[in-house]
Amino acid sequence: MEKTRRGSFTWGIVALIVIAIASAASCWVGYAAFKALRTPTPTPTPTRAVVVNIEQIRQQAELATVKYTLSTDITSARVPDDIRKEFGVKEEIVLIAYGEVAAGFDLGKLDQDALWMEGTRVQLHLPAPEILYVKLDNERTHVVYYEKSWFIDHDLDIEGKARQEAEESIRQAALESEVLQRAREYGQLFFENWFYSMGFAEVRVIVD
Repeated sequence: MEKTRRGSFTWGIVALIVIAIASAASCWVGYAAFKALRTPTPTPTPTRAVVVNIEQIRQQAELATVKYTLSTDITSARVPDDIRKEFGVKEEIVLIAYGEVAAGFDLGKLDQDALWMEGTRVQLHLPAPEILYVKLDNERTHVVYYEKSWFIDHDLDIEGKARQEAEESIRQAALESEVLQRAREYGQLFFENWFYSMGFAEVRVIVD
């Protein structure tokens, strides 16, 4: 008899808990439905492109889109223009040079007609890509060989001339590696992504 009462009491509590949970769930569902009816659905805001002017692009000045690191060795010899050359008199230097080439766009060349916009449509006409600079790494560039005959004076500019030759050699190597084509491709991609980030939907970038 005591076991039966204890069991009935336990199931009674469980029933009360179930009823309370069901009542709370019903109230929450009703409140959610009421709130949904009273809360208006937000109207989507149309996307608008940020206004861009040509000066914003010109302010980027020289935009380097590609950089190459190259090395070269330069052998430069100075031979006197007289009878001494018949005896092998000369001054010679060998230089190992490391340098960087940057290619991109001189945005200062953009005129007012280079940029066209209409709503979320935009078109930019870039100038032709060019070599922006060639500079040697002075810490790594060094002379590996030097020889001077007895009967010739030392040319104080011989290393400077070798460095100039190295810069030109690195420039030509970069051009042969199609650095300008790479600069063109990355320049188009850069400005396309930039305009899209500004909210434009149709973007066209033309390069001379």
